Amino acid sequence: MAKRDKDRTGNELTITYQSLGTITLDEQKQAIWEDIQALSDEFGVSYLNSVELVIRATNEFGDPVQIRRLSTGATVRRLDTHHYRPACLDYKL
Repeated sequence: MAKRDKDRTGNELTITYQSLGTITLDEQKQAIWEDIQALSDEFGVSYLNSVELVIRATNEFGDPVQIRRLSTGATVRRLDTHHYRPACLDYKL
């Protein structure tokens, strides 16, 4: 058993989309949105912490492509969001 599996306390959930195969970004957006709604409506989840979304970009045939900034052409491997109004209680609005 991996160390990560031993440390789970029941508060971590993995959602996989492998069975969808190669889909468009809009289709993935819809799938993620529906799963977020299910987390709220069916499981009662209200707050999240340390969420990561791993993107494996491909072309329409499923071949890997590098993720690059359109403005500079620079390869991007990590993107930190700067959501300016977090809903968590750690911040005062």
